[in-house]
Amino acid sequence: MTSSKKHILHSCIAVFLVIAVSSCNHKKQAVTVQNSGEKETVTTNKEEPKVVIKYHLDSLKNKTQVDSFNNKYDSTQKQIIEALNRLSPGRIRLGSTVAIPDTFLTNWMQYSPFPSELNSFDTIPKLIVIEQRVQAFGAYENGKLVRWGPASTGRKAKPTPTGLLYTNYKAKLKISTIDGDWKMPWYFNIQNKSGIGMHQFLLPGYAASHSCIRLLERDAFWIFNWADQWVLTENGAAVANNGTPVIVFGNYGYGETPPWKKLPEDINAANLTTEDIATINSFLPQIKK
Repeated sequence: MTSSKKHILHSCIAVFLVIAVSSCNHKKQAVTVQNSGEKETVTTNKEEPKVVIKYHLDSLKNKTQVDSFNNKYDSTQKQIIEALNRLSPGRIRLGSTVAIPDTFLTNWMQYSPFPSELNSFDTIPKLIVIEQRVQAFGAYENGKLVRWGPASTGRKAKPTPTGLLYTNYKAKLKISTIDGDWKMPWYFNIQNKSGIGMHQFLLPGYAASHSCIRLLERDAFWIFNWADQWVLTENGAAVANNGTPVIVFGNYGYGETPPWKKLPEDINAANLTTEDIATINSFLPQIKK
């Protein structure tokens, strides 16, 4: 074989390998997040079609049922059940009634109530959406959903303010000015004057906060490292550049059956509606790029 033919053959093989590797990498991406002393691996498959997941309710009315629940599900499955029911780890106990998926998947994004894309926001580098009706947050990069998780917003007497906000300043640990016993790890302020922020705190399965957005530790830690802080002017008197936009909307049904417990009868009960998407899109003109 001549040297020119060998060169052409090697070039073809190289191109084929690049295409093959690029194709594989596009289909599946593993992301490891360092989470306050533990490693959390999230595997996503961008081309993976949405799986139809059915649910059932399980009521733990006595010790036998609690023991049966603990023996039936492993730690990973319990973590999924807790998050789907907007609960912190270890909050499933005697007296709990929880929605349980009939199918357990390794891809957490398959359980998302948020759309995988917000096409209108493809020019917005980062966006956080908090839907109070479903008590969950979604994080987007250029209109692509990159993370979601459960939340607990303000209780009826202290509702979380709605509208377009921004991530301002952050602190690894913030002590509440209202109650010194309230310690808020991985705090990110979103309304400076009212002192409202996103942070790790107990998720009881309903809207219970003092106006802040409570998150699981792994999610609060992730947002703490992912979202952008504001940039102030040299004298600190004004905001030169906003942080990451945060859209808070929706109405939580206080005293009503939460959407995730309606999943056995309606698998779309906790998903965002077309009206929800329209509400999110309505804030786009207000976002300062």
